[in-house]
Amino acid sequence: MTGRGPWARLFATAVVPDESSSVAEQGRRLAERIEDLTVEAGRLSATVGECEVSISAQPVPPRIWTAIARSARTNAQLVAAIEGRAQSVHLEHLMTLDWERPLVPRKRELARTCTCDRGGTCEHVAALGYAFAREIDRDPSALLRWRGVDVAEEAEPEDAPAVPAAVPEDAWEVGALPVPRALRPLPVAAVLKRLGSSDLKVGGRDLNDVLQRAYAAFAGPPTT
Repeated sequence: MTGRGPWARLFATAVVPDESSSVAEQGRRLAERIEDLTVEAGRLSATVGECEVSISAQPVPPRIWTAIARSARTNAQLVAAIEGRAQSVHLEHLMTLDWERPLVPRKRELARTCTCDRGGTCEHVAALGYAFAREIDRDPSALLRWRGVDVAEEAEPEDAPAVPAAVPEDAWEVGALPVPRALRPLPVAAVLKRLGSSDLKVGGRDLNDVLQRAYAAFAGPPTT
């Protein structure tokens, strides 16, 4: 049996596409004798008989997994899969279709090695594939660990509390005021004269002329 759950079946099929071949049959038998199965981010390794075998793939980029995990947590059906408690075909579809990063790598994305076969097409590699498929059925988080996404996404850092700036004791002390300069005398109604006509009529006269007469009256005795 290659694997009962969807992740396990997909993985076994990626490693051994032709399950009816003699290599697949020998791999199933050898899977019972596999030793020292080690699961690391991006790499599986084990001893099969006298051979050292490995299956490797590029881990899922952390930024992609963080985005997937955060969006998937709004869907109760995917929470168990993200936490490695269940195999979910829905999570596989989400990662494949929306992110083009399948959780289970395809055959062309796998690097397989064996000490007896540099190309990794031997029964020893098949045995490792079947053994790991069974491990995924036993513990789905093993696949997440191999894909480098078994660690929960980091929480967004909380805003640091504002620290009030230190105010020097002399911050509010006022320095000596400058000596006021002498005011330059201006002619009466200088600003009005500078602005010129307002085009507003008051009693038949321009408002500017009327105001100039008012300014002159305030400034001193009326002139004749």
